[in-house]
Amino acid sequence: MLTTMKLQQLLPSAGLILVVGSLQAQSCSLPAQDAELFNLLRKKPSEAVMRNGELLDVVNARYEPCTKKKQAQYIRVITPTPHGSYDVRIMTPRGHILMRGSYADATGRVPQGAFVYYDQNGTLRAEGSYVHGSKTGVWHRYDSHGLAMTDKEYNGLDWDSEQVQLGLASMSTVVGEQEEEHVNELARSGPRP
Repeated sequence: MLTTMKLQQLLPSAGLILVVGSLQAQSCSLPAQDAELFNLLRKKPSEAVMRNGELLDVVNARYEPCTKKKQAQYIRVITPTPHGSYDVRIMTPRGHILMRGSYADATGRVPQGAFVYYDQNGTLRAEGSYVHGSKTGVWHRYDSHGLAMTDKEYNGLDWDSEQVQLGLASMSTVVGEQEEEHVNELARSGPRP
């Protein structure tokens, strides 16, 4: 567990991690104390720090919560909004914003609303929206120089549903426990005369 004294020393400056602004890429140079806070969180990635109602923790390269020190790469800040959603920012330990978006849940697992993604250099790479955790509508994509690429349109379906809609797959039904037991019983009894 992170020492209370160490966290109390670091938390007053942790507010500098929070960066709010326009759709342009942003970065800030974090003081050494904030880099130290990241390193402390990284030592125990399953722990998080609450500060003024905001949750600070570390996430892996896919921006998912992690439990292993070697997976922890970025800082995640989850801030509740007055509307019941949660604003989330993912940043490098040096304060460069990689992602900004809105989530439906306090754990930051169900994307809901507008999202913006940047690369390590602060160049805008993608922007679009999620509905109930699925990409929806037109997503604008940009190359490493910030030049517009072909937009991509999403219909809000997950991968399996998309394949069914395109006629490339069909839905299957999971056999219930009772039906499965009946099938197993038939298999044990062998062929019927």
